[in-house]
Amino acid sequence: MRTMRTLALMAAALWLLAPAAQAQQGGQQYLPSYISFSGGVYSPDAADLDDNRADDGFAVFLNSGYMVNRFTGLQIDVGYFETSGDNNLQVSAIPLALSVKLAIPGSVLEPYVIGGYGVYYTQAKLDLGAASVDDSGTEFAPHAAGGLNLNFGKYQLGAEARYVWLEASGLEVDGWMFMGKIGSRF
Repeated sequence: MRTMRTLALMAAALWLLAPAAQAQQGGQQYLPSYISFSGGVYSPDAADLDDNRADDGFAVFLNSGYMVNRFTGLQIDVGYFETSGDNNLQVSAIPLALSVKLAIPGSVLEPYVIGGYGVYYTQAKLDLGAASVDDSGTEFAPHAAGGLNLNFGKYQLGAEARYVWLEASGLEVDGWMFMGKIGSRF
């Protein structure tokens, strides 16, 4: 138990002091803030959407974040995604989400994971006769993602896979988003 505590303290010290050590050694300038634009495919993964043969839709996001240190940061996203399918199915969502980001910094490659929660303004329409849905609402839902950034000085290119667990007007609309992104650090 004592060994685990010692290792945990050493890891925490390394994690907190690594950026300062690199700055003293004259490493490249650390740019903690970033903004990026992401766009790609929303691929529904819920039974309600599968039953109505929902097509892959599209997703777009504007991401902004601040890295507290090279390994940990906070990110806020605003975006839009939608899908459609049989029985006049139309589902769209406008998310505003907050995430915690964990990254493994490198000179060019930066793999990362994020997880968080968001508020989603949703609209859902489905024509099933007596059991039809045509409603909008505000939902809260978690999400998780993993991605890889390619850093070129102040500029970034990247790719991300994100999963959201969401219900819109009683319909499960969980799904994957596969996006490419371009951004800048400052």
